[in-house]
Amino acid sequence: MLPPEVAAEVAAPGEEPVADGSAEGPREPRHVHAVPTSEELKASRAVEVFNASEHPRTVAGVARSLGAPGVSVQPADAQASVVRIVVAWELCWYRYEVELADEASNGVRPAGQGYELSELAPEEQAVNAGADDHGRLVLAG
Repeated sequence: MLPPEVAAEVAAPGEEPVADGSAEGPREPRHVHAVPTSEELKASRAVEVFNASEHPRTVAGVARSLGAPGVSVQPADAQASVVRIVVAWELCWYRYEVELADEASNGVRPAGQGYELSELAPEEQAVNAGADDHGRLVLAG
């Protein structure tokens, strides 16, 4: 067994010596993020993740025909790391869920769509964001 100071010198770059003197292999990158604690921070991060996805193209395409949508960005009640985004026009709506705890593997996923605003819960109709010409979301205020 090598003394710790020698083990540190012989460990390959990117490897960390372990207590028994052997070198540990390179670590896998982690894609888990700390979940923001306030509703404002959750909404802000969810909008950033949404805007980096392919979904703004859908929003922009529908907006070219139907005009600017109303957008609701709300943390999910049952799951602290999930934020729900509803993009709605008078003739249709799309619901997305953003998983803030594991953005790399889950990211933004479609969670529903419909044609009647009455299908949405009241909080999903509470507009607190909008969309630009490219379908990117922008929080109000």
